[in-house]
Amino acid sequence: MNRSEKIHIFVKVIHEWYRNHKRTLPWRDLEITNDTQRAYQILVSEVMLQQTQVERVKTSYKSFLERFPTVKSLAEASNGEVIHAWRGMGYNSRALRLRDAAREVESEKWKMDNEFFPRRMEDLQKLPGIGHYTAAAIRNFAFNIPTACLDTNIRRIYHRAFIGPEHADGTWKKDDKYLLKIADEVLQVAMKDQTGMPRRTCATWHAALMDYGSLVCTMRSPKWDICPLTQAGVMKSAYRTPDPLPRTAKIRKEPGRMVGSLYIPNRIFRGKFVEELRDEPHGLTLEEVGNRICIDWDQKEHLKWLQSLAEKLQKDNMIRIAEGKVILAK
Repeated sequence: MNRSEKIHIFVKVIHEWYRNHKRTLPWRDLEITNDTQRAYQILVSEVMLQQTQVERVKTSYKSFLERFPTVKSLAEASNGEVIHAWRGMGYNSRALRLRDAAREVESEKWKMDNEFFPRRMEDLQKLPGIGHYTAAAIRNFAFNIPTACLDTNIRRIYHRAFIGPEHADGTWKKDDKYLLKIADEVLQVAMKDQTGMPRRTCATWHAALMDYGSLVCTMRSPKWDICPLTQAGVMKSAYRTPDPLPRTAKIRKEPGRMVGSLYIPNRIFRGKFVEELRDEPHGLTLEEVGNRICIDWDQKEHLKWLQSLAEKLQKDNMIRIAEGKVILAK
């Protein structure tokens, strides 16, 4: 089959599969007529999903919106209030960037031409913590503006279908610039060929791809036997033999330290550090924090290291250091 035929078959298969396997998620199919509110809720969900599993986000998403129901309420929140509401999500800096993005949206510079939430890619990507994918997702899911985008699942599907399997070490043979061209070409067809689609929107198309990548074309142990793209003959990597390229040893790029025989990145300790302070309104001493987050805590050996973590967290406005104690930011 030629490229055009392959794309049309690809689109038809994804459409039909999604009709029977669509996941129900609280940020999908929002029945909200207010554009700003809809975009805000999509923004919250996308930032939460950046580095957290869907099942955990489903619970946290609801409680976070109960605490901050509008972009204005989040924009007015303090660091401490946002970090408290982010409990259990990890990567706490995301919460502060999300709040900062809300403040940007609330600023007067966006309130022009009867638009109260940025829609252009270049404007969305100026918001704190918003990259190409999140900006494109907001356009697709909040405003129904067809925009090619690549998250982990979508990237994997396009690469395996149109290029081939990833290398054994998990790296890709083609970069995102190349894949975005494919994604845009497929998107143009998907918006015209709506066979089997429950709703005719670019939001539905991208949701279908995400679900397919999560449930069928998974990173590990993809379900080739039940993969309709494989059955349709459009997958280049189905039933693939092991990639001949050797696995490359992972280089320790992140700062951290050894705990027993394991190397633990500092970001893990920082997350635990903040977690311990959430329920301590009067703060803790560094030694108390060390005893709680380090199973091998030794004050003489680890105090200087822990002080450096505290200083970094204070610089990031997540905690404050006062009178010999560390306290969650106000």
